[in-house]
Amino acid sequence: MEIRERHFSIDPGEGKKMDGCPYSTFEDGRDVKDFIIPPKGYVFTGFRFDPNASNQIYDGKLIAEYTKEPFNETLRSSLWKALLALAVLAVIAGIVLLAVGVFKGPKTNRPAKTPQTEVIATDTLAEETPAVAKEEPQKVEEPVAPAEEPEAEPTPEVKEEEKPVAATPASPFQKEFWDMIHRREVRMDPYDSLYKANRNQVEGEEYDYLRFIILKDFPSFKEWSGKLRNISPSDAEQIQDISTLKEKIKATE
Repeated sequence: MEIRERHFSIDPGEGKKMDGCPYSTFEDGRDVKDFIIPPKGYVFTGFRFDPNASNQIYDGKLIAEYTKEPFNETLRSSLWKALLALAVLAVIAGIVLLAVGVFKGPKTNRPAKTPQTEVIATDTLAEETPAVAKEEPQKVEEPVAPAEEPEAEPTPEVKEEEKPVAATPASPFQKEFWDMIHRREVRMDPYDSLYKANRNQVEGEEYDYLRFIILKDFPSFKEWSGKLRNISPSDAEQIQDISTLKEKIKATE
């Protein structure tokens, strides 16, 4: 007997949930707890299961629950913020004082000269300077221009051969992702299995598109997979990057 995977929708309650928060496959929500953002002054404690029998898409709803943050944790957080603010102010004050000292520059005290000192110096200089004898002008020989040397022939430039850059091989995750796009896979489980097998292990446009667009929620997946199905097989085979995939999906609207 085949066991069907259960899907539970996520309700953040008084808090919020991150964009791209997927549905949960566990009744306790262990696989989506990192997507919950508790309100200020509270901590996340877990999920409360609500069967929600009227929902035809999910097997129930998980409602996030919180408790008041302990007073010592709140005090420690406020003290840390105050210390950080004081450190920033101290650094800014030090920079301002340093800049004022650099632009102001040191003062130079120069002694003023008295008129008497200048007169004495002038008289002494006149007495100590001997008479300069007149010298006959000497003939200046005109410089002879050196013989021009022949210009050296320019050395031809040797161009280095450009080496081809090897293309980066696709990772196993990227290969499996594009294989599903090329065959126009419209089942949600293969995409979900690929995401869980590579969670927190890979990164890039393909991983972000899988997490936040394809697996955003079940209704969004149904709409997206219908558009993918409308792309012709030949066009789907030509898609090699996320930008082209977005254009082809939009063209089916």
